[in-house]
Amino acid sequence: MSLRDPPYEPPSVSELQEFLLADRRPTGHVNQVWPNLYIGNEVAARDKGTLHSLGITHIVNAAHGSPNPGHGLYFYVNTGPRFYRDMAVDYYGVEADDAMDFILSPFFYPTARYIRAALAMGGRVFVHCLMGVSRSATLVLAFLMIVEGLRLQEAVAAVRPHRDICPNPGFLQQLRSLDMSLERERRRRRQAQTLSHLAQQEETASLTELRNILWTNRKPVAPVNQVWPNLYVGDESVARDKITLSSLGITHILNAAAGQHRINTGLQFYRDLKVEYHAVEAADHPEFNLQPFFRSAAQFIDNALKKNGKVFVHCAMGVSRSGALVLAYLMICQGLSLVEAITAVRLNRDIGPNSGFLEQLRQLELSLNTQSRQIPEEDCTNTS
Repeated sequence: MSLRDPPYEPPSVSELQEFLLADRRPTGHVNQVWPNLYIGNEVAARDKGTLHSLGITHIVNAAHGSPNPGHGLYFYVNTGPRFYRDMAVDYYGVEADDAMDFILSPFFYPTARYIRAALAMGGRVFVHCLMGVSRSATLVLAFLMIVEGLRLQEAVAAVRPHRDICPNPGFLQQLRSLDMSLERERRRRRQAQTLSHLAQQEETASLTELRNILWTNRKPVAPVNQVWPNLYVGDESVARDKITLSSLGITHILNAAAGQHRINTGLQFYRDLKVEYHAVEAADHPEFNLQPFFRSAAQFIDNALKKNGKVFVHCAMGVSRSGALVLAYLMICQGLSLVEAITAVRLNRDIGPNSGFLEQLRQLELSLNTQSRQIPEEDCTNTS
């Protein structure tokens, strides 16, 4: 492969729609679209007899939740673990609207990893939404791209012979962004192999490679973005905007720029909000050692999310310090590699830890790789 090959460009949204809408056939309630992976609708999700006969062991509800008339006409499937209590199945809910402006991409990596783990243990996974066409299909396509290494068009081509799917245009655009991110990582690996400096599988990317991943095709940074289910990264303006924090349902705040001469909020500032507060007094300087805060910050985030909380991690700009701590959480508690963590976060926010923090994250990855070879993987909350 030449290092000067033109960059990969996925099909446009209109091209994808044209392919998806061509030669459509009636779609049943449930179809197997990949070995032991099924897509279906609400009818199949409520039909326990069918689920039992298919041998389903894991259910992903991409329309989890109950309708909220105050926020428009969205369609949900309100089942949940209690509905399946008489079945030996594991349930995973994703609260998603089938709306063009709904940001589904924070759920791509967590759902893909859930499906991968279920299939790895010999399970059978049923992914559904209301119609089994848009939300559920999007999550399955993301799984095929992240885990199975398919490009977007290849993933669509793999599913279409088995079920007529049609993610809405907003979801298709988010899948295109994922496709380009994954292709950049594949290209990086191929180039590294060509240059013969990609070491063993468990080694981490170089600083230069990480900078290239972080600084390629950057977009303007919004005040706040959800980067993982119920995990938000933002800047000082949002940290001081109690109305926005309340509207997002934030229950936990991690200030990565705490201190008298930095962002001096603290529990007293949030006394009229029902939030838990965790402070990290860090300077955004390459020589500052952020590494001692990685595990305590990861545990704070992990404990909050396991209690169904919503976590807001911020610094001054929501780019370097907060970005580094969120990457550390994804590596320590979610088992992502550093490159995977960066890719997952960059789907929704362009972070940019400084070079010193990047090197510390590289050292964290090497340490985690060493630990994984020596001891069984432990739950994040048990990590000291």
